[in-house]
Amino acid sequence: MENNVTDAARWLLSARQNMTVVDNLPISLYPDSTRLAYRVQEDLVSQLARLNDSPVIGYKLACTFAPLMKMLGTDGPFYGCLMKHSTYDNSVALAAGDFTQRIVEPEFLLVMDEDLPVSDEPYTAQTILPFIGKLIPSIEVVDHRYTDFTKVGANALIADNAIHGVSVLGKPVNNWKKVDLAGHGVKLWINGEIRETGSGENVLGNPLNAMAWLANTLKTHGKELKKGDFVTTGAASPTYQAVAGDQIRGDFGEFGEVVMSFV
Repeated sequence: MENNVTDAARWLLSARQNMTVVDNLPISLYPDSTRLAYRVQEDLVSQLARLNDSPVIGYKLACTFAPLMKMLGTDGPFYGCLMKHSTYDNSVALAAGDFTQRIVEPEFLLVMDEDLPVSDEPYTAQTILPFIGKLIPSIEVVDHRYTDFTKVGANALIADNAIHGVSVLGKPVNNWKKVDLAGHGVKLWINGEIRETGSGENVLGNPLNAMAWLANTLKTHGKELKKGDFVTTGAASPTYQAVAGDQIRGDFGEFGEVVMSFV
């Protein structure tokens, strides 16, 4: 598959543009290693950036929630890229018809306050914390074009930019570092009723663990977290499959809320 990286990325871009639902990537284009899957992702993101005149603004983490790992048969998370054109402010109304899937996840978003220094030691929740600035309540909408995304394998998901759809951001919070994120509760409201509940513990035990995982993984890929990078750390509660007409609210308690709807 080594020579088909660009072809695979073009195929995925076409599937996105045409909202083509498939069982999986064609066998000839399927990345046979995680390394190749991330190369396809990088090519796809480059094509999306050119097409939408949209820079990469950070990263999204996927599969940091243990039940999702079990569902997908993975032993750990993976990441994709956040892009300016698919990141929205609070209270946005999005057209349901623009999505093949509308899988809604409340997520802790963290913003890098400094370039992360190169370290001989792996980063931990404690050692990465000083380099993080604001926390932003967020909702990610996962969107994919697979008949059953639990059966395609992690490499297919990684290649498709970790099946990121859009992110919706609430108001930034500055004074959050004394709060235990693992124990911080999150509620997902749908049409005025609590649909799901969770906490930061669902995100690899703590969203800061997810940040450390990302930093350490990026290093193995020759990359690093930079000042201003936005990072959505993964689902803090079970997900919800939204439909047109849904009013959605992620309630992060003292950190505020993020609101969106599908029309």
